[in-house]
Amino acid sequence: MRRASVALALLLASCAVAPLSTPAPSSVQTGGSLRVAVGAEITSLDPWTADAASLVATRQIFETLVGLDAGGVITAGLASAWQLANDGATWTLTLRDGIHFHDGSPLDAAAVVASFERGRGSRSYAMLFDDPPQIVRVSAVDARTVRFDLRTAFGPFLAHLAGPQTAIARGTAGTGPFLAKPDALAPDGTLTLQRNDAYRQKSAAGPAMPYLAGLVLRPVRDPASRLAELRAGRVDVALDLPVAQALAARGDPNLVLALRPYAALASLGVDTAAIPFDRPEIRRAVAMSLDRSALSSVYGGMLRSATQVVPPGSLAYDTSVAEFTPFDAGAAKRMVADTHIALPIAADLVYPSAATAAYPEPQRIAQSIAADLAKVGIVARLRAVDPTAIRAANATLALETTAVGLDPDDVFWPLFGDQDPSDISLVVGLLRKARTEADPSKRAELYKQVSKISRTEATRVPLLFADRPSAVSARVAGYTGDSVSFGTVWLRP
Repeated sequence: MRRASVALALLLASCAVAPLSTPAPSSVQTGGSLRVAVGAEITSLDPWTADAASLVATRQIFETLVGLDAGGVITAGLASAWQLANDGATWTLTLRDGIHFHDGSPLDAAAVVASFERGRGSRSYAMLFDDPPQIVRVSAVDARTVRFDLRTAFGPFLAHLAGPQTAIARGTAGTGPFLAKPDALAPDGTLTLQRNDAYRQKSAAGPAMPYLAGLVLRPVRDPASRLAELRAGRVDVALDLPVAQALAARGDPNLVLALRPYAALASLGVDTAAIPFDRPEIRRAVAMSLDRSALSSVYGGMLRSATQVVPPGSLAYDTSVAEFTPFDAGAAKRMVADTHIALPIAADLVYPSAATAAYPEPQRIAQSIAADLAKVGIVARLRAVDPTAIRAANATLALETTAVGLDPDDVFWPLFGDQDPSDISLVVGLLRKARTEADPSKRAELYKQVSKISRTEATRVPLLFADRPSAVSARVAGYTGDSVSFGTVWLRP
């Protein structure tokens, strides 16, 4: 389950963008085609198999049964209501009436069942159908009612139904604001979509959604080229810009920078089996020695403090925590001295060999961390590792990237759930209980207990949350990242 949850979170983080302003419906201009530069070719229109770039496309064509608002609260999607039974192991969802796929077929429970069964065996599907599977059976109770029988109660279930891979598809036909004709995908990976004139969502007043007549997603792999295309007026949106290009966009009066806040967590993992880091006081000294504010220039201000491993607004966020540990190099040095361990203490520190969402300049960030550690008597030997192999590097200290996913479990489980191979630690027990708890308030308290233990034990030090920047032309209005759909976007004259 862990690998699939992480994969889903990473894909979500890579395709999400942050909201700009949503215009008053009366001011909306209709028509026109929005041109979007994405970081790779569109390779699939199947939500189950789509990669990060392709998910940008599928979110325009297909919709999910439920959604998540900016605060992580479950909202209605294609399903208008849901009920829990069997101690959290059975979910029954009621579908909206009168919705049709782009090919004219009605959305009914049988179509939902077929959509899930079609995805069986895919990597994304493994999130819910792992070994043993979380979902035992999906069945149509009647035309508008679909039932999910789970192996056991699974707290993150509804949040995972909001993931783009679980969008309901009938071949390449969806129910979303834009539709793909048979020749929509060009050989070079460019995708041209057309307006769905029968789209279900309506604004409170003014024209029907979507406001655009069409949408063109064009692959531009190099981020500098994406920004150049935007500046030249050949695209209207440039997704996923690194810090250097984001800063350039921010300084351009003809462009608007859009940030998806809290996109990825940067944290320092500590191997508690490595001597002397098996001692909590040494790990706490590490946490207290790190000057996070010194990293601000690397991120161009596009970062946010991390008092815990989940951001504010998350179900698991503990509002009583002001900081993970105070920055106090003097106190950290004294704490190390009080252990009477011979100095200096040597430790490997691995960092990503290439930029990640959390580390735009990984070597520079690693050097800053090492300089802080040196002040308290810890000499870090830096070693660059492929970003996908950080966990397997067997280093005492590791700079890790964790995408902020759909549910707290997507962060807590990969960071803490697999740390104890014996599977008997208190933290693992709490996380397993949170996974099988359907009551959100009870789940939240369990995660807060894990956060308290992690601050005491300091097995992992949250450093910061990195924002994910994109840029748009000043002509673009109504750009919202909550649903990663361009259905609310319109173009100013």
